[in-house]
Amino acid sequence: MPPRPKFQRLKQPVPEDLRDSILGLLKSKFYGGPDQAAEAQAFAQDRKRLLGWVVLWPAKWLDERAATIHGEAYREIFNKVFLQAAAHVTSKVKYRPAYLMQVIQSHFRIHGEDYLDQAKAIRVVADHALFIAGQARHPAPDPVAELAKAKRLLDAPKRKKTALLKPVKSQLTLFR
Repeated sequence: MPPRPKFQRLKQPVPEDLRDSILGLLKSKFYGGPDQAAEAQAFAQDRKRLLGWVVLWPAKWLDERAATIHGEAYREIFNKVFLQAAAHVTSKVKYRPAYLMQVIQSHFRIHGEDYLDQAKAIRVVADHALFIAGQARHPAPDPVAELAKAKRLLDAPKRKKTALLKPVKSQLTLFR
């Protein structure tokens, strides 16, 4: 009797790995010009906006609608969208983070309901519940929820600077 094949479970990527792989894709496709030093500097300057506007925005969008998807599906969305966007760029983009934000948001305006339907399908919910029940001690991390938390942190309002207090009188006056 031949040995039974072992099936591997699809492991959930760590949110940091997911974030870094998406940023790596954006860097290779949109920051890979002939002047590598200038492109690396431009990427470093744009990194915060890329995170907030492009990489973390879909996680926040899904989280606001009480939906989540597997990390590999999240990565696949970015691969599909930005490989197509890179192929269709015909002229120099003035500000890449704004362009990429517009690309991902327009994609979600068109296909967002499809992603929600897939995320909320009973099969996915049942599989997720069974997966968590099988590993009650160590539940699988939800990278989309973690990325949505990171987006909320980036969007948190900045602390307002308090006005300086008026100087205190150093001289005491006596009352009669």
